[in-house]
Amino acid sequence: MSRGASLAVAVALAGCGGEASVALCTDSGRTEGVVVTYATFARQLDETTAEGLDLDGVVSDGTGEVGCYKPDFTSPEGAKGVDNQLATLLPLVEEFVGTENIDALLGAAIENGQLLIVMNVRGIDDPTNDACVDVAFGAGQGMPLLDANGVYEKYQSFTWNVPEDPVSVVRNGRIEDGVLTVGPGKLVLPVRILDANFALELSHAHVRAEVTLDEGGGIALSGIAGGGLDVEAFGEIVNGLNIGDDVKGAVVPLVKGKADLAMDADGYCHEISAALRLESTPAFVLE
Repeated sequence: MSRGASLAVAVALAGCGGEASVALCTDSGRTEGVVVTYATFARQLDETTAEGLDLDGVVSDGTGEVGCYKPDFTSPEGAKGVDNQLATLLPLVEEFVGTENIDALLGAAIENGQLLIVMNVRGIDDPTNDACVDVAFGAGQGMPLLDANGVYEKYQSFTWNVPEDPVSVVRNGRIEDGVLTVGPGKLVLPVRILDANFALELSHAHVRAEVTLDEGGGIALSGIAGGGLDVEAFGEIVNGLNIGDDVKGAVVPLVKGKADLAMDADGYCHEISAALRLESTPAFVLE
C-alpha cells in the first residue's frame, strides 16, 4: 500500500518526464500520500511584501509590459519576483465576509470533508534530496476522522474522487534539502465550500513545500501553491455563485484590472496570479 495536501469569490479565484521516450520519475522509488489539513490565502503583508511564488520567472517593477505593469512582491524570506495579485484584493472580500470568517469557512470545510484535497508524491528515492518526483493532486473521497482535539488522524485512507473530479499530475518536481518544488504545470483545484462547488484551472502552477518526515514513515508537506487564474473563467464562476450582485459587480472588474500573467500579442494579460498556504498530514491515497 502506498503511504501517503463571500470566501468562494476569493477561492474562485502536469514535467521531469511524461514523454514516451523519457523515463518517468515513477520508474523508481516509492509513493507517499498526504491530505490537506489547513488552507488559507497567501497574503500581502505590506506594500512590497507578500506570501507567494515566482510564477513567470521574471521580476517586474511595474513600469513595463513584463508583468502587465503590475509590480511583483518580495517574499517574507527575501525572494524576489513573487506573483500574487489576488492578495491585493483580499481586503475587499473581507469587507463582505470578515477576516476571521475566511479561515473559519475553509477550516470547517476541511474538517467536515467537504474540502478534501489529497496529493501523492510519486517516485521518492530520497525524501531529503531527490532530483525527480511526480506529484498528483486531486479531490479525495472519504470521510476524515478527527481526534478529540479536532485534528486529522494520520494515515487515513482516501481515494481519488474520479471521474467527478480530475487528477492533475505535475512531472517536473524535485526535493532539495528537504524542500519539494514542482512546476510549472497545470493544476485543477477542487473547491467545495458551503453551496459552492466548482473546479479552478490554474496555469503556470508551482508548489514549494517543506517535507517533514513522520515517525510513522510517511511525510507531511507545508508550503505554498500558486498559479494563474483565467479572468474570464473567474468571471463565469463568480457570476454562478449564490452571492449578491453588488459583490459580483465589484469583484469581477477589479480582478480583470489586476491580471498580470498570460500576455497576448496586443499587450493584454488574461490571468491573475494567486496563491494558497497549505499544510498536510500523512495519508494513504489509493490509486
